[in-house]
Amino acid sequence: MSTTEVNAAVHQQLGSLEAKVDRILADQDQARADRKQQYRKAEEADRRFDELVRNFGDLDRRLKKMEPDVAEIGRWKERFIGMRLLIVVVAATFGATLATFGKWIAVKVGLG
Repeated sequence: MSTTEVNAAVHQQLGSLEAKVDRILADQDQARADRKQQYRKAEEADRRFDELVRNFGDLDRRLKKMEPDVAEIGRWKERFIGMRLLIVVVAATFGATLATFGKWIAVKVGLG
């Protein structure tokens, strides 16, 4: 083999190695960019998670403040149901009393 052929073969192998090194470097650059994007997304997810935790904490405090009011509303609702039942019983008793009194008057007057 002549020196020219050897030089050409060496240049060809060097060119091939240089292309492989360039691909490796490009892959490393792409991997670095991908990692950077992943870290950015992870940080954004952490910030959003922290915001959710903070919002849930605020919501929990608000619900704890409202809990006595809700319990009081429940008690008033139960009282209202009891009051309605009492009114129904009183009305039924009053109606029965009126019917009995009306029948008694009808018997005394001679209509019954």
